[in-house]
Amino acid sequence: MQTDFDLFQAILDFVQNLDPEVYDAAFSYAAAMVLLVGLIALSRWQKIGITEKLIIGTARGTIQIILMALILLEIFALENLVLIFGLLIFMALFAAHTSRSNLDDIPGVFRAGAPAILVGGLTVMVISVLLGVVKPVGEYIIPMGGMVIGNAMGINSLVMERMWSNAQKQRSLMETALALGATPLQATNMTIRESIRSGLLPNLNRYASLGIVSIPGLMSGMIIGGTPVLAAALYQVIIFVMIFLACIVSGLIASRIFLQEMFNERAQITVPPPEA
Repeated sequence: MQTDFDLFQAILDFVQNLDPEVYDAAFSYAAAMVLLVGLIALSRWQKIGITEKLIIGTARGTIQIILMALILLEIFALENLVLIFGLLIFMALFAAHTSRSNLDDIPGVFRAGAPAILVGGLTVMVISVLLGVVKPVGEYIIPMGGMVIGNAMGINSLVMERMWSNAQKQRSLMETALALGATPLQATNMTIRESIRSGLLPNLNRYASLGIVSIPGLMSGMIIGGTPVLAAALYQVIIFVMIFLACIVSGLIASRIFLQEMFNERAQITVPPPEA
């Protein structure tokens, strides 16, 4: 059976019909790769160890955000809350998977991260919708939920990495605390609190300088999209409060679950010593 469909011609027609601004953005993207090359060179020179993650992350992130852009209008038009929160669940699980990929030498990251991000992120979003803080449409829930989930992912990764590395570096100190009757949670509480504070610090700085030094993307995007300036400003404060709450809840949940990867049922540390 023959077909008149010409894939090459279809691609050519698609490219020719692109908005001129797309060509400008593509040129800017190509020029920005110079910065990426400089970043990779700096990482290799200082042996920071993120070269591979930078390259893979740039390629994967570009593909993911382009695919998202192609269906963005349809997603934002969603009014079915089941579908909207189904998408947020997928985003939360993918965030947990990303944490596991970035901490691939630490066991149990997904097992602790997935429920923590789901409970912390989705609970905040559900409460916000029920209270009328966020309008129950995809245009508001999805981008704000993405910000909440993304920040919760960062906190979880930091908490688990700090808990694991501190157990390696301060093993004798933790074993002493356990021998004196401390529980695993008590022995790691300081690390958990410091990790959550450290993870929140960048957002706290942006929050403190909001409107003077920091002009966040949500507010700018809403203004460009036609939202009144004052409404966009208030939504920006709202999203910060939501992020802080989700981060603290997610971090606390992740730390409690992750303790099971660090200690056995007899409260003995199972974290191996660091590699020489």
